[in-house]
Amino acid sequence: MSEEWKHASWVSTLGKWAWILVIINGIIGIIYYFVLIAGIAALNATLPPALQIPIPFWDIWSIIWGVIIILIGFVIIRPKFSEKCAAKDWDALYNWFFKIGDIKIPWMLIWGIIIEIFSFWWWGGLPILIPALVLIFAGPKPYEWKTEA
Repeated sequence: MSEEWKHASWVSTLGKWAWILVIINGIIGIIYYFVLIAGIAALNATLPPALQIPIPFWDIWSIIWGVIIILIGFVIIRPKFSEKCAAKDWDALYNWFFKIGDIKIPWMLIWGIIIEIFSFWWWGGLPILIPALVLIFAGPKPYEWKTEA
Protein backbone atom coordinates (compact mmCIF):
# COMPACT_ATOMS: atom_id res chain seq x y z
CA MET A 1 0.00 0.00 0.00
CA SER A 2 1.32 3.45 -0.80
CA GLU A 3 2.32 5.64 2.14
CA GLU A 4 0.20 8.61 1.11
CA TRP A 5 -2.19 8.99 -1.72
CA LYS A 6 -3.41 12.29 -3.13
CA HIS A 7 -6.81 12.25 -1.35
CA ALA A 8 -5.52 10.89 1.97
CA SER A 9 -5.54 14.18 3.86
CA TRP A 10 -9.11 15.32 3.22
CA VAL A 11 -10.60 11.80 3.22
CA SER A 12 -8.95 11.20 6.58
CA THR A 13 -10.23 14.50 7.98
CA LEU A 14 -13.81 14.12 6.72
CA GLY A 15 -13.94 10.48 7.80
CA LYS A 16 -12.51 11.33 11.22
CA TRP A 17 -15.36 13.79 11.87
CA ALA A 18 -18.08 11.71 10.18
CA TRP A 19 -19.36 10.21 13.43
CA ILE A 20 -19.74 13.67 15.00
CA LEU A 21 -21.62 14.95 11.93
CA VAL A 22 -23.88 11.87 12.02
CA ILE A 23 -24.67 12.56 15.69
CA ILE A 24 -25.29 16.27 15.01
CA ASN A 25 -27.66 15.27 12.22
CA GLY A 26 -29.55 12.97 14.59
CA ILE A 27 -29.78 15.68 17.27
CA ILE A 28 -31.04 18.27 14.79
CA GLY A 29 -33.68 15.81 13.55
CA ILE A 30 -34.86 15.00 17.07
CA ILE A 31 -35.11 18.68 18.00
CA TYR A 32 -36.85 19.62 14.75
CA TYR A 33 -39.52 16.92 14.98
CA PHE A 34 -39.99 17.38 18.72
CA VAL A 35 -40.67 21.10 18.15
CA LEU A 36 -43.00 20.24 15.27
CA ILE A 37 -44.97 17.80 17.42
CA ALA A 38 -45.05 20.28 20.31
CA GLY A 39 -46.34 22.97 17.94
CA ILE A 40 -49.13 20.72 16.70
CA ALA A 41 -50.00 19.79 20.30
CA ALA A 42 -50.07 23.48 21.31
CA LEU A 43 -52.28 24.33 18.35
CA ASN A 44 -54.58 21.41 19.16
CA ALA A 45 -54.95 22.72 22.71
CA THR A 46 -56.60 25.83 21.28
CA LEU A 47 -58.89 24.03 18.81
CA PRO A 48 -62.14 22.18 19.40
CA PRO A 49 -61.77 18.38 19.07
CA ALA A 50 -63.38 18.28 15.62
CA LEU A 51 -60.70 20.62 14.19
CA GLN A 52 -57.63 19.16 15.88
CA ILE A 53 -54.74 18.01 13.71
CA PRO A 54 -53.47 14.47 14.26
CA ILE A 55 -49.77 14.17 14.97
CA PRO A 56 -48.26 12.53 11.89
CA PHE A 57 -46.75 9.11 12.46
CA TRP A 58 -43.82 10.23 10.29
CA ASP A 59 -42.85 12.85 12.89
CA ILE A 60 -42.77 10.28 15.68
CA TRP A 61 -40.86 7.83 13.48
CA SER A 62 -38.34 10.57 12.62
CA ILE A 63 -37.59 11.13 16.31
CA ILE A 64 -37.04 7.40 16.74
CA TRP A 65 -34.70 7.35 13.73
CA GLY A 66 -32.83 10.35 15.12
CA VAL A 67 -32.08 8.32 18.25
CA ILE A 68 -31.10 5.28 16.17
CA ILE A 69 -28.78 7.39 14.00
CA ILE A 70 -27.09 8.80 17.10
CA LEU A 71 -26.55 5.25 18.41
CA ILE A 72 -25.18 4.12 15.02
CA GLY A 73 -22.80 7.10 15.08
CA PHE A 74 -21.42 6.12 18.49
CA VAL A 75 -21.47 2.34 18.22
CA ILE A 76 -20.58 1.68 14.58
CA ILE A 77 -19.35 4.75 12.69
CA ARG A 78 -16.89 6.03 15.30
CA PRO A 79 -14.95 2.80 15.96
CA LYS A 80 -15.29 1.09 12.58
CA PHE A 81 -15.03 4.07 10.21
CA SER A 82 -13.96 7.36 11.80
CA GLU A 83 -11.12 6.00 13.91
CA LYS A 84 -9.79 4.09 10.89
CA CYS A 85 -9.98 7.21 8.71
CA ALA A 86 -8.21 9.28 11.36
CA ALA A 87 -5.42 6.68 11.50
CA LYS A 88 -5.39 6.43 7.68
CA ASP A 89 -5.84 2.69 8.10
CA TRP A 90 -7.21 2.17 4.61
CA ASP A 91 -6.66 -1.60 4.74
CA ALA A 92 -8.99 -1.89 7.74
CA LEU A 93 -11.68 -0.04 5.77
CA TYR A 94 -11.13 -2.17 2.68
CA ASN A 95 -11.37 -5.31 4.84
CA TRP A 96 -14.62 -4.21 6.55
CA PHE A 97 -17.11 -5.71 4.14
CA PHE A 98 -20.35 -7.67 3.93
CA LYS A 99 -20.01 -10.81 1.85
CA ILE A 100 -22.84 -11.97 -0.41
CA GLY A 101 -21.71 -15.01 -2.34
CA ASP A 102 -18.38 -14.00 -3.78
CA ILE A 103 -19.19 -10.26 -3.75
CA LYS A 104 -17.69 -7.98 -1.09
CA ILE A 105 -19.84 -4.91 -0.33
CA PRO A 106 -18.02 -2.35 1.85
CA TRP A 107 -19.80 -1.72 5.17
CA MET A 108 -18.83 1.96 4.94
CA LEU A 109 -20.95 2.17 1.79
CA ILE A 110 -23.86 0.26 3.36
CA TRP A 111 -23.91 2.36 6.55
CA GLY A 112 -23.52 5.58 4.57
CA ILE A 113 -26.56 4.69 2.45
CA ILE A 114 -28.65 3.65 5.47
CA ILE A 115 -27.86 6.86 7.33
CA GLU A 116 -28.38 8.91 4.18
CA ILE A 117 -31.86 7.47 3.68
CA PHE A 118 -33.03 7.87 7.27
CA SER A 119 -31.19 11.03 8.33
CA PHE A 120 -32.65 14.49 8.74
CA TRP A 121 -32.87 16.20 5.35
CA TRP A 122 -30.78 13.39 3.85
CA TRP A 123 -27.31 14.82 4.50
CA GLY A 124 -26.29 12.68 7.48
CA GLY A 125 -24.70 9.92 5.41
CA LEU A 126 -22.64 12.20 3.18
CA PRO A 127 -19.63 12.41 5.56
CA ILE A 128 -19.45 8.62 5.27
CA LEU A 129 -20.44 8.19 1.62
CA ILE A 130 -18.03 10.76 0.17
CA PRO A 131 -14.87 9.26 1.72
CA ALA A 132 -16.20 5.74 1.08
CA LEU A 133 -16.77 6.39 -2.61
CA VAL A 134 -13.36 8.04 -2.97
CA LEU A 135 -11.71 5.08 -1.22
CA ILE A 136 -13.60 2.57 -3.36
CA PHE A 137 -13.13 4.25 -6.74
CA ALA A 138 -10.03 6.46 -6.32
CA GLY A 139 -8.32 5.01 -3.27
CA PRO A 140 -4.71 4.12 -2.65
CA LYS A 141 -5.39 0.71 -4.19
CA PRO A 142 -8.25 -0.70 -6.28
CA TYR A 143 -11.16 -2.08 -4.29
CA GLU A 144 -11.61 -5.82 -4.86
CA TRP A 145 -15.35 -6.48 -5.20
CA LYS A 146 -14.92 -10.25 -5.52
CA THR A 147 -13.52 -12.59 -2.92
CA GLU A 148 -10.59 -14.70 -3.89
CA ALA A 149 -11.56 -18.24 -4.84
